[in-house]
Amino acid sequence: MGGVFVNYRTGDGDWAAALIARELAVKFGQEKVFYASKSIQVGEDFTTRILQGLRQCAILLVVIGPQWLHKTDRQGARRLDNPEDWVRREIIEAFRSGLRVIPVFLDSTEVISERDLPEDLASLARCQYLRLHHRNDDRDVARLLEEVGTILDGTVPSADVVPWLKKALADAGQLASVREAFDAATTKALDALTDSRYPVSMPDLPEEDIPAALEERLVSYEDDMAPLLKLVAAGVAFGDDELWSRTLSRVLNRPAKRPTRFNEPWTAASAYPALLLLYSIGVAAMASGRGEVVYRALTDVKVQASGDTVLRALALRHVVDPRLAESFPSARGLPHRYVLSRHLRLCLRTAFEDISDDRDYDLAFEEFEYLRSLLELHDTAFTSLGEFAFHRAENRTAVHERVKALLAADSALLVSGAFSGVINNVTVARRQLETTVQGRYAG
Repeated sequence: MGGVFVNYRTGDGDWAAALIARELAVKFGQEKVFYASKSIQVGEDFTTRILQGLRQCAILLVVIGPQWLHKTDRQGARRLDNPEDWVRREIIEAFRSGLRVIPVFLDSTEVISERDLPEDLASLARCQYLRLHHRNDDRDVARLLEEVGTILDGTVPSADVVPWLKKALADAGQLASVREAFDAATTKALDALTDSRYPVSMPDLPEEDIPAALEERLVSYEDDMAPLLKLVAAGVAFGDDELWSRTLSRVLNRPAKRPTRFNEPWTAASAYPALLLLYSIGVAAMASGRGEVVYRALTDVKVQASGDTVLRALALRHVVDPRLAESFPSARGLPHRYVLSRHLRLCLRTAFEDISDDRDYDLAFEEFEYLRSLLELHDTAFTSLGEFAFHRAENRTAVHERVKALLAADSALLVSGAFSGVINNVTVARRQLETTVQGRYAG
């Protein structure tokens, strides 16, 4: 069994790196943990010791706090851009040596993308990550220790789920195995979404702390749902026409404790795991040219208690109050109307890393939100819009042109019943959407 190397930047998450190193040492033994301030003795050649330590480990944990990406040296240059920067060198050496590299994002630090990084670090953005919140460090550290232990024990399957699923869906003899994989992943996600971990009431929390705590909760939901989101996105992309619906229904209708006070944001946010699934299904469907799947997801799956369709139940404003989203630490002054949309786009990217590149993912995400908005306007008088609407108002997207073929009279989308199968209804919805976009964002 190899060891674990803790990579971190001084002045950015030192507390988390120290906590992780200490708990790893308790769990696996000090000799299995390389943590520079503990593992390099006075007088030793630190260059040699660091490289030796890396090559003796199986895992590199990259602790990433809010300043990690942009921290500068005394000359004002970004440290990551310096080839001699030790954080950068350790990560590159870990990839070269075949270590499992796991980013550990602190609190609500945004997930990094390839374009944020030097070319030789780009692989880091494609690594499945963990998250550590200072409010929930006991729970998050426990999960980290479990994941690390599984890898060190050698029980992690060598075959990635995406290529396996692609082959299995093409083989009728493997469909039972696929169904079992979906059911197991769904059950595991639901087991994590307990009332004790996600209480529907937090009466002692000061009002001014609610936005930050709510954003942390969303991120925690994302972490718990990550394996299932990846599986479902791949399934839809590779032709699954059944299992995504069952999975969405199970998550949407999971048992939940009722709130003790009216209009608790935590109660509304309990629908967020289902919203994550909906977006994974919708974006994967658009990426594979299957607009009819979007329509079915929005209208066929229903809330059992009320009979509401997903289209109505999971409107963005019903899951997270836009006024609270506007005060998220990561919002940084963004208009409240698309804070949640942007958050979803960024957090779901990792679920699609083995399905499409960043550019194609962004386009499919935009097309899903556009189509969902049209379907909302056909069904109701209100639409959630999304980040695309802001770009549309500024003529910075041609999403309305890209989806034309999907909205033709003989398209699978209309044949499946979308817009009541009437092309004129599409025209009306598109005009309403343009009017709504200009009304909310123009000027």
